[in-house]
Amino acid sequence: MSIAEVKWVELPSADDERGSLTSIEAGPQVPFEIRRVFYWHNVREEQGGHARQSTRQLLVPVAGRFCVELADGRTSAKYAMNDPHRGLYVPPLTWIRLSNFSPDAVCLVLSDALNGVVEYVDDWDAFLALSRGERAAS
Repeated sequence: MSIAEVKWVELPSADDERGSLTSIEAGPQVPFEIRRVFYWHNVREEQGGHARQSTRQLLVPVAGRFCVELADGRTSAKYAMNDPHRGLYVPPLTWIRLSNFSPDAVCLVLSDALNGVVEYVDDWDAFLALSRGERAAS
């Protein structure tokens, strides 16, 4: 996979004097079947530091702000997460690191993999080998 596949996904929002309602629908906004939803909150330290071999995700900053750093083994990019009207699509085999969480930050994650089925790569050198199509050492 490649950083070029990372993209912002605009989420429909209805705003009026009562507040804002933002919706997320599988299909129109999310380019995969949603199989798991989780969120980080009360975050006290950096998250991530790994890649998922075949999992696709959409990260949404539903409250507060934080930073997402992504890498594909050749290129890297940083994203400021502070707009609850859009999410960040992260393709498989993308190294991810989340940091600089504000005290009120909530990061919602939609995923196409169930918990326990996700194949993590948490070693940078192993990730680089996989991203180059090399076989991991056994």
